[in-house]
Amino acid sequence: MKKKLLLTGASGFLGYHLMRVAAKDWEIYGLVNSGGFDFENAIPVKCDITSYIELGNFFDEIEPDAVIHVAAISSPDFCQLNKEISYSVNVAASQNLAGICSDFQIPLAFTSTDLVFDGKKGMYTEGDEKNPVNIYGEHKSIAEEEILKIYPPSGVFRIPLMFGTPEAGNNNFIQKITAQLKSQQQVPIFTDEFRSICGARSISMGLLRLFENYSGIIHLAGKDRLSRYDFGIKLADAFQLQKEFIQSCSQKDVKTSAPRAADVSLNISNAISLGYSPMSVDEELIQIYKKLYL
Repeated sequence: MKKKLLLTGASGFLGYHLMRVAAKDWEIYGLVNSGGFDFENAIPVKCDITSYIELGNFFDEIEPDAVIHVAAISSPDFCQLNKEISYSVNVAASQNLAGICSDFQIPLAFTSTDLVFDGKKGMYTEGDEKNPVNIYGEHKSIAEEEILKIYPPSGVFRIPLMFGTPEAGNNNFIQKITAQLKSQQQVPIFTDEFRSICGARSISMGLLRLFENYSGIIHLAGKDRLSRYDFGIKLADAFQLQKEFIQSCSQKDVKTSAPRAADVSLNISNAISLGYSPMSVDEELIQIYKKLYL
């Protein structure tokens, strides 16, 4: 009998990849709110994770062996303009899950973000001081602290900007860039925003390898510090697209509702020492292009 894994955010981008990586070893219950998913090896369940009672009833019904909580409102601009909604989903729902997992005494993994940092130095370690510059980062930072206060054995996994298979959803920025390049449109991409960009499959495999036995905060990300522009060039090369349409621009050239951090690259040496082994950006892009990714 496979153990039962409860996955929140199953209809989202990371959820798509996690289900497919985890299906071999887990019986998956994928929680969704308004959306859904098409994956025969997981059981879709509609549940409002902001409702403690609804969530608790579901736990009583299926008795999961572990929980990976990836559901979030992850658009910094939306969160900046809708603070109450952001808090309800990104903080309050996380508190709910921590409390119920504490009652059941089962492993809980929570995916946080590199945006808990202010971006002034880059290559942040787990122990570096947090100082988010926008509401999304602030709410994720609060959720980290609340989860570890409510249920200290939890694992908090800070993850970066991700890419993955185009089938994972319309918000995948690979789709947006490739569509623009194929139609020979100019594609402006920041040269002064740095992340430890990583493929969602590598993140999924790292989570599944570590989460049952890890507590506290850990960084899961790519091996290299890249600007968004650097990534765009790598994408064009891997997908055999015309990179001359990629146009360099600066953060200051684009008005956004949420302030942007300049360099939130992550030091992943701790995760590497525990067996985390992400593929390079080039390798994952080529596998996506050749449809060998999942």
